Amino acid sequence: MADGIVRQEWLKALKKELKTLIDAGTFINDKLKEGEISTPVMETFKVKVKSDGSLDKLKVRLVVRGDLQDKNIMEDKWSPTASFHSLKMFLGHASRIKACVKQLDFVGAFLKAKMRMRMFVAIPKIYGIIFPEHAEYCGVPVRLAMSMYGTTLCGKYWYLDLTEYLLDTGFQASECMRCLFIRVYPDDVRIYVLNYVDDMLYYCRDSAKLREFEEKLRACFNLELIGQAHWYLGTRIQQLANYDIELDQSRYCLSIVKKYLETAGAPKNDRRHITPTSDDCSSNEDEARRLAKEYSIDFAGCIGSLIYLGMMRCDIVYAVNKLAKFTREPGRNHFEALLHLL
Repeated sequence: MADGIVRQEWLKALKKELKTLIDAGTFINDKLKEGEISTPVMETFKVKVKSDGSLDKLKVRLVVRGDLQDKNIMEDKWSPTASFHSLKMFLGHASRIKACVKQLDFVGAFLKAKMRMRMFVAIPKIYGIIFPEHAEYCGVPVRLAMSMYGTTLCGKYWYLDLTEYLLDTGFQASECMRCLFIRVYPDDVRIYVLNYVDDMLYYCRDSAKLREFEEKLRACFNLELIGQAHWYLGTRIQQLANYDIELDQSRYCLSIVKKYLETAGAPKNDRRHITPTSDDCSSNEDEARRLAKEYSIDFAGCIGSLIYLGMMRCDIVYAVNKLAKFTREPGRNHFEALLHLL
């Protein structure tokens, strides 16, 4: 019974996703030219949670098979996104000038980006059988007018669309952080914007100009105004009444412990270990792989997670930096030190 209900919910979410794409004008019935190919799409399933960890909703996305796309695209695929360093600088400045930091979320951002190249996709024929009202787009190649999740350049195209809008409305992009935008009005009022893909933080001390910015942005993009910022880059944000800002990565910290420490294959020790050096490295990569299997820990992956956690947890930075030097061929003492750190 429970499995049947879940299956119905997933089918309902899949139908909604397909209808959203079609209603947005994503697909054009067109013919392949000589040398062109169509790339299959597939569905991905995601359980979306709120910032407190509770269930938000079940989501299905139709995405383009990235592994089957043309690998010879010469166009630059890079697009800038906010880093943790830029986030701390952004929030620190807001606190200093005593401005309330607000947040908005672009709904289906990649789906709103205009395709700037010819690309065809193939939607499974079975979808047309399950959802006959959309059969004309299923089982045949269709050209993309708007980008889809999974397309090689969808991130860049979305960034270009958003950047063009901001520049056209008077914003200037930072030279050193291309995801930071500032608009300066004649009366020296300023709006600051920091963007990470489809999540935007912004602030301004003039509430009227801030509302004007929100309304004009809403007129061009499908978005949700969240209000005061509370969750960004996996970090909880709390702005106090005096405009001070507190950051909290405790949920991310617990996820690292759960992922690596709770599944570790080694027994708990007495929390004493030898400080590892280069002399303690494995003799070769095969030995390092055997240790990784014994301890059931991806050493490099765990260190990467801890580097990001170190943006907030300054007390672990020294140890993480030391262990990061041995990610290629860690030895037993390195794994023991990592367990101790976790």
